[in-house]
Order: sequence, then C-alpha cells, then structure tokens
Amino acid sequence: MHVIGETKGVKLYSPNDAYFSFFNSPYFGHSHSAAIDIYPYHQMWGGPVFSPIRGKIVRIQKTKMGNKKAFPSEDYDFGIAIRPEENKETIVRILHCKPTLQEEEIVDQGDIIGTGIRSRYFNYWTGVHYHIEVMHLDNFSRSTRSYPLDLPFQFEATPSREMVSESEFIVESVNENNIIGYPKDFSHTALDQFFGLSAIEDNSKIVGILDGGLSHYKHGGVVGQSTGQDGSTISLQNHPVGVVTNYLKGASLFLREPTITCFLNEIELRGLSCFIYPKIYVKRGISPLVLVPQSYREFVGVISEGDVCKLKICGGNNTIKAE
Repeated sequence: MHVIGETKGVKLYSPNDAYFSFFNSPYFGHSHSAAIDIYPYHQMWGGPVFSPIRGKIVRIQKTKMGNKKAFPSEDYDFGIAIRPEENKETIVRILHCKPTLQEEEIVDQGDIIGTGIRSRYFNYWTGVHYHIEVMHLDNFSRSTRSYPLDLPFQFEATPSREMVSESEFIVESVNENNIIGYPKDFSHTALDQFFGLSAIEDNSKIVGILDGGLSHYKHGGVVGQSTGQDGSTISLQNHPVGVVTNYLKGASLFLREPTITCFLNEIELRGLSCFIYPKIYVKRGISPLVLVPQSYREFVGVISEGDVCKLKICGGNNTIKAE
C-alpha cells in the first residue's frame, strides 16, 4: 500500500493497484480537499474494501437511504469509524462499505473490513469505490467537519507542447454506466508512480494531473501543483476547464469556468471523469479516461469493446450537469 494523504499525523493508505480521486465528486469533502475516494482494482459491487489505516473500529452506523434510482442500489449505506494509533483524538470515517467486522476489533492497513456498496448517494456513472476522511469522533455524522488533507505529491512544471482537440479513443469497456478507454492523442502526465491527463496552466505549461468531473461538477483539482497564482486558468488540452482558487499541499483547487462539451463519434457526452492511476492501468504511456453518457444505458449496443472512436473536446456551455 502507499500513502496518498495525511492530516493530524494520520497517514491514509491505498492499495497499490487502486486508482483514486480527491476532487471528482460533488460532495463537500471533495470540494475542500478533505476526502479521498479509492477505487479498488476488482471494480465489483460486493467486492472487498481495504482498511486505509491501522486502528480500532470504534463505531459503525447503518443509514437507510432515500428513493430508489434508475440503476440498482442498496437500501442502506454504512459509516465505519476507525480510531488510528497515530492520533487517538481522531477517527478515519469510511463510507459505502458494508462491514464484515464488529466494533472494538483491531485492523491493520490493508485488512478487509467489508464489501463495497452501490449507494444512492452515487450517480449512475459512479464506479465501485469507498470514501475516506479524517475527523474528530464527535463529528462522525458531519461531513463538513472533516480535516483538510496534505497530499504527498509535487510536480515540477514543464512546457506544454501543441495540444489537439480530437483524439482516437480506444474503447476498453462499455457498460450501462460509462465507457472506459484510452485517448491516444491527448497529453498524459506521470507523477511519481501515478499517471493521468495533463493539467495545462495558462496554455503554456503542464503543472500536474487533472482530477475531477469535467464539466459536470463545479470544481476540480490539479494533483501535484502546490504553488502558483490565484486566478490562473487550467485547461484540458487547449480548452479551459477552470480557474484556480486555492493552493494546498500537493494540489490546487479550481472552480469550473468555463465548461467544455465533449463528443464520442459525434454523440454528446455528459462529461469526462479524470482520476489518478497507478502504472498497472497505463498502456503505451496512455492513462485511462472515463466517459460519462448523458443518460443511463445510452451506449449499450452502440459502442463496443475494442472500437476505435473519435473523441472531440469543444468549448462552450454543457448544460447537462449533476451538481
């Protein structure tokens, strides 16, 4: 496992073969650099969830969710609080995991603590993941009180090359929820042992890896960019996607301004989901990209695994959002 975040002396670990995100979610913790979503390699609903720390399970809360959605989902979600050994004034809260252990049990980092839930807090395109954040035990039910994270990433800015707006997109998988594939002609960036789409600042330099939902969420981030000037423009290829509002340790946060509109074989998408990937996902130097359709099941029977499609990015106002 490797450390992907830290706060209050507590280090958070992710499996070596999992991908993850700090900003690709509309919820509060992800717009304040205070939460991480970890996507395990198995990507199976009901598959194992792994403890991000060593500590004692001190609380488990079962919550009945609201109305059913168009996609299959569970009736209940769970919150699991683990008190870490490094700071017993804090807890690590884990969501979207049905526990297989009990309160008072001791777990080590990497131990299986439960199974993944398809929560009604998700959108249909949301993949299998568990959410982690650090807070005081008294704030277990209050996501707005989680502690901001320091991220262990630093990227040295490099000049950007000429960027294109269209790319061959090699389809890896298609399901009811999304399409996953490889944009061959887009710029990709390596950050230590991690990879993702390049974040371009002011159309002149690569400053890190894009992390976010473009442009279906109001915010996103650049992992690896810790310093700069507020108000600078962040772009995907040569298309602006946001304006930097805050610099953190290991990342910057941007707000959507303006939006982009994307097309796969001339079919308009809802957006693009950008994550941080370990090397196991990378093919010929290209990291994956998740395409979000405008509606559930839209691409079933239309696009197939192995297809080579055309992915195009345009400026303009994509009005279909999920905020």
